[in-house]
Amino acid sequence: AKHGSCMAKTPEGYFRVAGILWRSLRWPDADRLSRRVGLTVGDLRTALVRANPGWRREQIGVSLSRRGWLKELRLCYGRDFMPANCPRGALGPRDGVALKIWRGL
Repeated sequence: AKHGSCMAKTPEGYFRVAGILWRSLRWPDADRLSRRVGLTVGDLRTALVRANPGWRREQIGVSLSRRGWLKELRLCYGRDFMPANCPRGALGPRDGVALKIWRGL
């Protein structure tokens, strides 16, 4: 009941808006990216921006494990549900940091 309460009055409203935002995104080919030699955080941000022209690099946060594996993407939104710059702490590593993307077994 608390999660998302700043953006929606009910849990149902939160999940409805989250679903709309999720479906509005286009995802780059992570398998292809994962095979790129010398892959960086910046490469991932570039791929996301190319797939989603309304987005900018400053609006895409990335979280990595200690060994450089992708853990999480943080797509930052404003209260109007439009892309917004991420707070400094949510942006994550700089673009030049090496990145690995797990492809599974």
